Amino acid sequence: MTSNLKLLSTDFDGTLHSDYELPAVPSALQERICELQATGVTWCINTGRDLTGLMEGLSRARLSVHPDYLVTVEREIYIYENQEYVPHSEWNDRCAAEQEELFERVRPVLPKLIASINEQFGADIYEDAYSPFCLIASDNDECDAIQTQTEEFLADWEDLDFVRNDIYARLSHTAYNKGSALDEVA
Repeated sequence: MTSNLKLLSTDFDGTLHSDYELPAVPSALQERICELQATGVTWCINTGRDLTGLMEGLSRARLSVHPDYLVTVEREIYIYENQEYVPHSEWNDRCAAEQEELFERVRPVLPKLIASINEQFGADIYEDAYSPFCLIASDNDECDAIQTQTEEFLADWEDLDFVRNDIYARLSHTAYNKGSALDEVA
């Protein structure tokens, strides 16, 4: 089998993988990905999960095939080498440094945004290792409204982005996202 395909990128939750199915990743899909890899196609999982969460999901799924690359938290790149995932240090270090520099600048003004959201909505807002502003909205309508409000705030921050998946969101540097990470993998 020959293919003009060079890079296959998949999301993880709800697309490639489902916690509610057995197997979590269909066997036929695993076989097809294996066939593609055998022809030289590179497979990348590109997800919002962090590395630990993704590795747990992959382990529970008991895949018969391994992704060549992982993009986690929508920006960190890991390469499958010698049966383990190692960081793409140059990219990840640059990403972390630029994210942290941006977050240090934005942290002083975030309390005003957070207070405004807390006054109007019931979303959970928190900080994690990847962003000083993360949220879980109660539903998509609430997240839509929060996104609209947050984008007004972001008008003053050209290098800051509201990254969203369903009811989950975080702030991130505009230069580091699923697309730019995949471009780096390519």
